Order: sequence, then C-alpha cells, then structure tokens
Amino acid sequence: MSRSYSAKTRKRMPSRLYLLWAMISIELLMSFSSLGYIHIDPISLTFAYIPVLLTGCLMGPREAAAVGAVFGLASMWKASAFYVGAGDAVFSPFMSGKPLASLILSVGTRTLFGFITGLLYQGAKKSRHPVAGILAVSTVGRVIHTFLVYTCMGLFFPESGRNAASTLNDIRRWDFLLFAVIVDVLAVLCYLFQQSDQARDLKHRIETVDHLHSLVMQHKKRMSGLIALLVFAIGSVAVYFTNRIGQVMSWYGIHLTEETSYDLVHLQIQFFLGIISLVFLVLLVISLYQKNYNCLYYEARLDGLTGIPGRSLFFQMGEQMLTNMNFSGHSKMAGCFIILDLDDFKEINDCFGHPAGDQVLKAVADQLKNLFDANGILGRLGGDEFVALIHEPLSRTELEQKIESLKEHLHQLQTRQEKVTCSIGVIPIEKQYSIDELYRSADRLLYEAKKKGKNQSVFGYRFEDHEQ
Repeated sequence: MSRSYSAKTRKRMPSRLYLLWAMISIELLMSFSSLGYIHIDPISLTFAYIPVLLTGCLMGPREAAAVGAVFGLASMWKASAFYVGAGDAVFSPFMSGKPLASLILSVGTRTLFGFITGLLYQGAKKSRHPVAGILAVSTVGRVIHTFLVYTCMGLFFPESGRNAASTLNDIRRWDFLLFAVIVDVLAVLCYLFQQSDQARDLKHRIETVDHLHSLVMQHKKRMSGLIALLVFAIGSVAVYFTNRIGQVMSWYGIHLTEETSYDLVHLQIQFFLGIISLVFLVLLVISLYQKNYNCLYYEARLDGLTGIPGRSLFFQMGEQMLTNMNFSGHSKMAGCFIILDLDDFKEINDCFGHPAGDQVLKAVADQLKNLFDANGILGRLGGDEFVALIHEPLSRTELEQKIESLKEHLHQLQTRQEKVTCSIGVIPIEKQYSIDELYRSADRLLYEAKKKGKNQSVFGYRFEDHEQ
C-alpha cells in the first residue's frame, strides 16, 4: 500500500486510543495488584505512577493527565475501606472527613502530575538530544509525584506529618535510585520503539484495517458487545464469591459486622477491576495481532502497481459495504458508483513505452485517492480501468467538481503533445442493486461517454431523478 494512502488513513483513525486504553488498563492492573504497591506501615509506597510517566513519554500531557486521573481514582478507592491505615485514609473522601481535600489529594495531584510530566516529555522530545531529555524527566518523575502529593497532604492534612519537605526523605530512600533506573530504561525503550520502522508499520496496518472495518463492517458494535458480555461474566463471578464467603463464614459460626461485609465487597470489587483490566489487555493484544495479520492479507491482494484494491478485493469489499450502508429517505440513495477509463491509453504504451504508461496509471490512482479515498473504496479492475464506490451522498455539483479536478490533473501529465484524458460513467447507489449490477450499469454509461468522444462524463438518468 502506498504511503499517500496510509497518510490519509492516519488522519481519520484515532489510533492513539488503542495506546491510551492500554495504558489505562495497565494502570488499573498495577493499582489493584501487588505490581503497583508495596505496603510500608503506616503508609503505602506506590510505583503505580510508572504508566502515567510512560503515557506522557509516548503520547502527551492530555493523555498522561487522563491516566493520572485513573491512578488517582484507583488510589481513592483502595483507601475507602475500614482496614486501611490512618496514613492511607486521607486519600478517601469517605474516610478522611474532608471529602474535597481528599479528592484533590487523590485525583487532583495525580492528574496534575500526568499533565506536568507530559509537558516535560513533550519538550524533551523536541530538544536536540531527546533521549537525554527523556532520561532527565523519567529520573525526576518520582520526585515530582512525591512533591505534589506531600505538598497537598501538608496543606490539607497537616496532622499526617507529611509536607513538601518530606520529599527529601523519599529521595534518600534506598529504593529511589533503583526505581529511577527502571523507569529510565522503560521510558527510553518505549520511545525508541515508537520511533522505529516496526512501530510505524504496525500503526499503519492497524489504522488501515480500522478504516476498512469502518467502511464495510459493524466492527465496533461487535467488540463493544463482547466487552460488555465479559464484564457481566466477571461481575457475576465476583458477586458469586462474595456471597459464598458470607455463607462459609456463617456455616462456621462467624458472624460478619457491617464493616467487615463492606470490606469484603470492597476487596471483591478491586479483584473485579483488576481482572477486567487484565482481560481487556489480553483482548487488546489479540485484536491488534489480528489487525496486523488482516492488513498483511489485505496488502497482498492490492494491485501491485497502484496500491489500491484489485478486481477481486474491490468487489468483495464493495458487496460488504453495500450490505452495511444506511439507505434512508424517500430516494433510498446513499452514494454513487464511478467507473473511469483512460482515452487512447494503448497509444501511450506504444509510443512512449510501458514505464510511461505505468506512471500515468499511478498518477490516476493517486489522484483518485486524494479525491475519493475519504468517501469510499477504490479499485483497479485491470488495464486502465478504475472504479470508486462512494458511500456518502454527494450532489452532482460536488461530483462534477471532483471529476473536473481529476481531469485537470491528468492534463498536466507530460507523456505526449496531446493531453491525457479519460471517460467517466457515474451511477447512483440504490438499495436494490448489487455491486455487479452497479458495475454493469456504470459500464454502459462509460460506453456512452466513449461514443461521445474523449474527455467526457456521463451521469445515469436516475442521478438526475435523485437530484430533483
């Protein structure tokens, strides 16, 4: 597939969302497992801030702030239990007695932490030595997080004994240098991989498949349904075990207080969220692997010269698109089918050679991509015959403007003294027509355009009916 095609695809696809959801899932997994917390009485030492830093390094301040907010919400929930120590209770609006202060401490400081580090990473990547800048930001990341949290604790919870000056105690800890090295290595490796050709190719393939799914399949609805089903199933398991724990304790004569029952449910919800994040990560990895495989299969079926679908692939995708198109309104028209054939193309090959003819074909394909790729799918059926299936309703005026732009571009090609021209047939897409029937109808219009002479366009009579 050509890079011009992928560039347009990248503009349409929210590919960064995959990475953002992955980082949110990793953050939840670390927050609700021993991967992210080490308990040292009277407070918990956390290194669940690492996904926030990596998000800032790979994406930017807004995304890092979002992951930071998730980190804060998870921290707030973990602190909202009766079994937590006094040092952790200040993070919970339900346990601290100062709801707003705890919300700022838990969520506000972590959101601000993500935004600040995201800005620092952004500046580091624009510097002359981005790797050195990333190392510097990663090294001070824990200091920034600790400073924000302790400063907020000093302002709102002075009784905790923590304030901005306590940050120095954290820097002196034995594990500070070890954590800094781990974060530095992770950040640099992630950055280098993001800049690699392998990462760019993977991103291109994922976005290509997403674009195709948006055209021919209701993929998002199916994936949303699967995720909802998994959430329901895991939730049912969590509720089942919560009830069983109560029954077992009652069987052995252990009667639970309301606080104990609450804490058990609280732990089960943490377990539920941790499993959900793990399952989502697994699904995401499987989905991305499948997208990568599908794109390789798709690219293998593209026309080798122009980088657009060949005959078989175009008709397969076109039939799927027609199946999923929304035909609404009285006219039941939802787009159009365009067929294009170059005038006297054989003479170009005979007079100037096949390389010159190939350049013309590539130019036609590139211009079709620029004009119609955002509105549908393209295809090269063979030789100098091109087609486009447009899934968006375009008026005749809009189509004529695009066709005129295409013709003007062809006129600029320098292959001979005469201008390169083409003949075009356009027919509206209607609900009762298959892709084969649309092709045959458009081909008849192309034949009429050829009979009228060179550089002609013929619109089907039903197009005029729909315009009226």
